[in-house]
Amino acid sequence: MAFMKDILTRNIPIWEECAATPFVQEVQTGKLPLEKFKRYMIQDSIYLKNYARIYGKAIFHADTLREIQLYYSMLNFVNDTESEVRLDYLKQFCMTDNDIELIAPLPENQNYIDFMFEIASHGKNEEILMAILPCMLSYSYIFRKLAAVPTSRQSRYWDFIKDYADEQYAESCKEWSAFAGYKCAGLSEANKKYLADIFEKDLPGCVANTAVKSKSDIMGRIYVCNNHRSDLFMWF
Repeated sequence: MAFMKDILTRNIPIWEECAATPFVQEVQTGKLPLEKFKRYMIQDSIYLKNYARIYGKAIFHADTLREIQLYYSMLNFVNDTESEVRLDYLKQFCMTDNDIELIAPLPENQNYIDFMFEIASHGKNEEILMAILPCMLSYSYIFRKLAAVPTSRQSRYWDFIKDYADEQYAESCKEWSAFAGYKCAGLSEANKKYLADIFEKDLPGCVANTAVKSKSDIMGRIYVCNNHRSDLFMWF
């Protein structure tokens, strides 16, 4: 567990910077222009398709049945829970996943996708975990934070917020984090540093996907933190 706590602590400055992005604030208040949210949803749909493929590689390289089940539970959230709300929004935009297939990812999005596939190509699940966990953990954290603000329920994006603020999702994040800590516990300090570097590269990759480089445009996979550091470790 200390391994994961240390990783998150080192990345607090990045989380703090992203907490102030206009996109996050405007999602919470509902003031984000619908066209910007549409562009985000399109790029996120492209990202999620490739994100799900990474889990296929993780399942292939899993050592135990329990490990396969854990990866499958993550994939299930991406394909089922996440997709349900995403498809509802695409329907509002008169779009389907077939339409998404015809749209190219933005360069920042493609760079992030390429990074994940490069890590997955090594065939080591400790590395794959460090590439996929930042998005899962941060989304639970950020949207629980947003949902805790009573006025967020009046946001036009409340369905989007509450989907990631779900208690069951938070419990799943706790389980996934514990598993990552278990997988990495017996590694050498050099290997742990290498894995921490992957996690940290993934943070600017996710954020710069769109949120930081184009703060007023579309979000990408975003990260926020709370000034109360103890709250950061709610998954541990």
